[in-house]
This record gives sequence, C-alpha cells and structure tokens, in this order.
Amino acid sequence: MKRRDVVQALLTPTDPAPADPPQVRVASGAVRAMGLEMDRIAGDARDAAALRERIEAGTTVLDLPTELVDPSFVSDRLARAEDADFRRLVESMGESGQQVPILVRPHPGAPGRYQIAYGHRRRDAAAELGRPVRAIVRTLSDAELVIAQGKENSERRNLSFIERALFAADLQRRGFDRATLHGALGVQSAEMTRLLAVAAAVPLDLVRRIGPAPRAGRLRWLTLARELDQPGVAESLADLLAQPDVRKLPSDRRFALVIDALRARQPPEAGKTQILTDFDGVPIVRIDRSDDAVRVTCFERNAPGFADLLLRDVVQVVSRYLSGHR
Repeated sequence: MKRRDVVQALLTPTDPAPADPPQVRVASGAVRAMGLEMDRIAGDARDAAALRERIEAGTTVLDLPTELVDPSFVSDRLARAEDADFRRLVESMGESGQQVPILVRPHPGAPGRYQIAYGHRRRDAAAELGRPVRAIVRTLSDAELVIAQGKENSERRNLSFIERALFAADLQRRGFDRATLHGALGVQSAEMTRLLAVAAAVPLDLVRRIGPAPRAGRLRWLTLARELDQPGVAESLADLLAQPDVRKLPSDRRFALVIDALRARQPPEAGKTQILTDFDGVPIVRIDRSDDAVRVTCFERNAPGFADLLLRDVVQVVSRYLSGHR
C-alpha cells in the first residue's frame, strides 16, 4: 500500500459513531403563557383596528353608558323630559327596547366621552331606564354635527317654529356661516331671515316661559315679535306667564293667552275686521266694528259649540255690566 493510501485510511473512521439525535426543546410554562398572551394581544389589536374602521365608516352600533354621552354643544329644544312625547318614548323603549340608534362623535374636548349629534331624547330615556344607549359613533366636524342634528330633527320630529329660530340664532352666534345654517335647518334665505328676526326680537326668558308651542306657527310669533316693540308689553306678558295657574297650562295654551293679552291691549278700530283663529289658523270668530255697533260672527262649522259657550258668557258679562252702572 502506498504511503498516501495509508494516511487516508487512518483519517477515515471504519465505524463512524451515529450522529446525535436533534434535541426537542420544550418550552416552560411561563414561556408558553407569554406566547399565548402575545397572540391574544395581536388578535385584540386586529379587532380594535377593524372596529375603529367600522366606527369611522359609521357602520357599527355600540352600547354606550349614558353617563359617557354628552349633549350637543347647540341646544335645539325647549322641552325634553317634561313633555308627553318623551313620556311615550320612555314607555316604548321600556317595552320594546331602543329600535333606532343615536348618532354621536368622540368628544373633541374630553377623551373617552362622546357628544350627541342627534338622539338626545333616546339618550335621556335610556338613562331614565338605567340602560346603555345604542349609538353609531362617527367622526364629525362641528359643521357636520349641527347639519346632522338639524336634518334628523326635520325628518323625524319637526321642531316648532320658535325652537328652529333659537337653533338658528345659536348657530349664528357661534360663528357658523349661512350655508351651514341653511343646511342644518333646511330653509332658504327668506325663511332664515324671519327665524333670526323672531329670535332677536323675543326675549329668551319670555320664550322659555311660553315653551315650544308646537302649534303656534310663524305668523303668530312674528305678531308677538312686532308687539314687543311697545313699552311695557314684555313685562306684562312675563307677569301673566308667571301666574301659577298659567304655568300649569300646556305650552300652546300659554301662547294663546299671550296672543289674547296682546289683542286686549288693542281693541279693533271702527271699520276694522278682526278674525280670531285656533292654534292651526282656522277662523273661529269674526268681529266687525263700526261707530255704533260691534258684530260678532261665530263659525260653527270650525268650532262647534263655541257660540253657545260665548252666549252663556255674554249673559254673565251683561249682568256684571248692569251691576256696575246702576
């Protein structure tokens, strides 16, 4: 054998030892638990990101604690928890649950809280019932919030004229432009001018004493606004509305008393016709006054039984008149 082959034989083992088997690493309990926790955190992060995307798109309805949900920065109603509609809403939600979610945005000035665009009554009803409120959470600018607020009010339950007037005035006072006001209230320039004129002419304290008066329309509020230019009118009306028996009356009836008081201050002039109407503008009585007579015409078809009531009162009034002139 050549020397080279001998050396090669010496270097090559004739019975090689078997290779060590691969070692199986067994994780300790702490390491395994950490891995599971990391997987859970990653899953929660994915779920949170997906939820955030759905919230921003306005497609997710959440149950929010009512104590975390604040009202809009602009008020749009004069009466909320005290009126009959709200009581019916509480009863309905108590029996059937909340069918329609409210719209909120993340509160711009309070992290972790929300601010209502629309649905104040549903939030208040849920709070009274001790339940969370179902809500759609959407990122909204101030302008988007008030437009959504006004649009939902006009579509679901119309505000009264004076509530719309105060809403418009509040938006204007906060610096919103006319385009935003028109979008929030869904009116054109002429009607917006009337709304703002009434809000400026009628003192807020007097409006609150009267209430929303849902059946009193634009013409009556414009009439009241004009009459308030006269000295002492606002004060006398405030005194009238402060009377305990008047305060207990429904809002529309309080407004009717205000209009009656204004008419009493200005008796019809000779040759002038005055027509008294109900809350919806339907004529009830026509008064024609001349130099020597006053003719009263009752519209029986519009107000059945009113003439009989008037005649009974006339008898009493004549008796009082005669007693004072003996």
